[in-house]
Amino acid sequence: MSTTTDDASTPDIPATPELLARRTAAIAESGWGASFHLFQPRNLCLWVYLLLVVIGAHQLYQIAVPTAGVFAEADIAGVASAGVFCLVFLLFLHYFDRYERTPALLAATAFIGGGIGAPWAMALPGNAALMDIYTKTFGQAWATDWEAGLTAPFVEETAKGAVFLLMLGLAPVVIRTVYDALIVGAYVGLGFQVLEDMLYGQNSAYQNFGVDQVGSVLHTFVLRSASGVASHAMYTAIFAAGILYLVGTRAQPRRVGRGLLLMAAAVLVHGLWDSMLALSNANGFVMAALMIGITLTSVGALLVALRWGAHRERGWLRDVLAPEVTNGTITELELTALAGEPSRRRKDRKAAIEGRADGISRRRQKHVLAASLDLAHDLSESNGKDTSSVQHSRAEVQRLRTH
Repeated sequence: MSTTTDDASTPDIPATPELLARRTAAIAESGWGASFHLFQPRNLCLWVYLLLVVIGAHQLYQIAVPTAGVFAEADIAGVASAGVFCLVFLLFLHYFDRYERTPALLAATAFIGGGIGAPWAMALPGNAALMDIYTKTFGQAWATDWEAGLTAPFVEETAKGAVFLLMLGLAPVVIRTVYDALIVGAYVGLGFQVLEDMLYGQNSAYQNFGVDQVGSVLHTFVLRSASGVASHAMYTAIFAAGILYLVGTRAQPRRVGRGLLLMAAAVLVHGLWDSMLALSNANGFVMAALMIGITLTSVGALLVALRWGAHRERGWLRDVLAPEVTNGTITELELTALAGEPSRRRKDRKAAIEGRADGISRRRQKHVLAASLDLAHDLSESNGKDTSSVQHSRAEVQRLRTH
């Protein structure tokens, strides 16, 4: 541990007008701190969204209610197990949503659209129609092997992509970068995944004629959770990032090549996953190898999208927090740890922790970094003004550093 010259004891120096102007420009361009309002009666996207949700809810009602009394145990177990998966993934998304918090209402709207509108209003009838065409054209045997892998990736990713486009139309100020698209797209896909898992659990109880309903659902839950890394949340995050590159925003110039590449990657890994049984010819070893390979490919595509998307976010974060270095709230090392290059993130974070002031533990220094991010969020919400929330966040950084 070493004592730095940039710690909290540095006399306060007012931030320069240039730094403050860059902060203001970064907040305006990024849309950080912008709120989301669902009720926009003059926005056609709202009415299309509501129509999809109503149609999807009606279809779900028709499927679930007639058998609810007989398969009540399966339904309860399905809700509980899917809820556990949902909670774990929400914590994962909260961790990666590090630059600017996605408004809770927007996340909920995306989740509901992905869970009710996309599967029941669009994907279910679309899958059924395309599978019927495959069966009539190529025969039952061929369709049994390949219809899942050649239907779901195209129909389901298009359906979830349509919901994301509605979110983009409803929240153009909030969803401005590829990173925003990754997070909101993941919420859309998570909704789809949770409702699909509940349906698969219920179907497993049907296949066992209602015997040991809870066991059937939990067995399905364990199998799907074990392979949950390559899931709809990941596919849709990648696909949504591609859409944003394709259409462009105020803060993200169009990059058609990148957009098409990411969208194709999402469809490809989804198709390979759903075709594993046919590709492996039911060989367990080959299937395991395919599962690992497809998962790694999915994670690789996601990391590429994250790397591309985080570039602008890091620049904005540096501009928002740079005046806080001048006034002595945080150090240059801490700013670099928060907004530095991804390839050096661990080294920069370690340098900030090792360069902490005397008497500050490593754990407390980590809390200082987290509190500095909270300060950036509050500055964004206040448009850079010294509100009571901003002053409280600054005081919290100092408290953590000195106690």
